Amino acid sequence: MQPKHSKVRRLKDGYFKRRLLRWLDKRVPASAEHHLNLNSIFILPTGFGWSFIILSMCLFLLGTNYQNNLMLLLSYLCLSIMLLTLFYTHKNFARLALKAVPITPFHCNEAGELQIHVIPHRKMPSKMCNGELIFSWLSDATPLNRVANITAPMTTQSPPTKASYAVALLTDAVDSKREIQACSLPLHISHRGCFALGRLTIACDFPLGLYKCWTHLDFGQQVTVYAEPKEGAISIEKVASKEDANSESDVLEQSGNEDFYALSDYELGQPLNRVSWKHVAKNGSWVSKSFTSQRKDNYVLSSLDATNIESAISALTHEVLRWTEADRSFGLRYKSIDISPSKGIEHMHNCLRALAYLDSTSKNTHTLRNMRAVK
Repeated sequence: MQPKHSKVRRLKDGYFKRRLLRWLDKRVPASAEHHLNLNSIFILPTGFGWSFIILSMCLFLLGTNYQNNLMLLLSYLCLSIMLLTLFYTHKNFARLALKAVPITPFHCNEAGELQIHVIPHRKMPSKMCNGELIFSWLSDATPLNRVANITAPMTTQSPPTKASYAVALLTDAVDSKREIQACSLPLHISHRGCFALGRLTIACDFPLGLYKCWTHLDFGQQVTVYAEPKEGAISIEKVASKEDANSESDVLEQSGNEDFYALSDYELGQPLNRVSWKHVAKNGSWVSKSFTSQRKDNYVLSSLDATNIESAISALTHEVLRWTEADRSFGLRYKSIDISPSKGIEHMHNCLRALAYLDSTSKNTHTLRNMRAVK
């Protein structure tokens, strides 16, 4: 049992954090592209900076007490360095402009990636930010549906929300036409579903480390996290295609890039391009060529596990990946999901997205509608 004071501390921290996030939503709204300005930049001395200030004050007190002009001059020099560094650190960070790239979906047992491009600032396109950027997450990813609140553990790895990532900016001479630098940040989300990423804290202490400039940016990015693929029991059902519903004569009369099937007596009204002119020239008998197309069987995947929904979703996710890799046509039918047979990468993502958005706590009759809306 946890102490009472620790619970109270967590409640206070959560309250102040929510107030901070609401204030940031008004001051620095969410956007896919941010050009830093006076409203979005915060600056304070670092630990080294506070030590430098205390040293300057001590030198001033000693110089005043002992009437030592050299100490006074040294204290004034330290104070001027602090003031110059304050303006230069802020000016350097104000040149920063960032743009987020849409996130590629990934599985919850893997690490995703958020790519942020350092682009020229609209007010100072010829000058870029220098130094090293420190990235860290201010807030966790927020689930956009109830799927993320499932109790079944999908993975034992917890998201390292407190981790920080350092990226050194290019220091060579740059202009507005230079190549854009990309910063890659790993994403760790242990549950399937659709998530909105939290605010990202970006800091820089260039040039002397006396001051730290930082900002909290929301790039408005959403990410789809697929279920973890695991082998399991599934049901494979063969379904009849539209071509199977046609009669044999209709199939034989199909046109296009089809395979030769057989020769038959020519009937009046048939197209002349089906006539076998070799036989007409050889023995005078009019015969027509029949063609048939190569048809592949269609299958629908479903699950046999009606009790553990998460295990069924993981098993279907594994089969969707396996059938797509084999380039086979398949459909998906489970709970409220009903996807017609098809194949290809786009069809695979549609199936995986539907499985990831499936609500395990209700019938979820509107899953596919929400899937299209988020897409």
